[in-house]
Amino acid sequence: MTDSKSIRVLIADDFKLLRDVIRLSLQRAADMVVIDEALDVTDALESARALRPDIIIMNDYLPPIDSANASALFREQGVNAAILVISMQIDPAQIQHSFLSGANGFMIKDEIDENLVDAVRRIHQGERYLSPTAKDASGSLE
Repeated sequence: MTDSKSIRVLIADDFKLLRDVIRLSLQRAADMVVIDEALDVTDALESARALRPDIIIMNDYLPPIDSANASALFREQGVNAAILVISMQIDPAQIQHSFLSGANGFMIKDEIDENLVDAVRRIHQGERYLSPTAKDASGSLE
């Protein structure tokens, strides 16, 4: 049963193992609930429209498009969920493009265990989030 104050999360990634890691990380937080998982951008868009998550956590490549284009698509289609992009690599241009396209946060996959719960909470509160490693590599959001 989900508490009405729980942060409702949609996980969008084509790799089951990563979805499982994200789900397990979020299960440790009493104020978060995973409401669905999607394997590609079409499934994620359909789920987001139907379930109205607070946060979408998505891979930097969500078949068949990258996260910046997926973020823009969600915004164009009226999805108001905050978006946290998770990537294997740090590319300052990709980070900037993701934010300009509607993402609210960006983190490196290696930082999921330490930073995911904090990132979700901060994004849910309206902050923009850049994980420590991504911030070191690309500068601040200011």
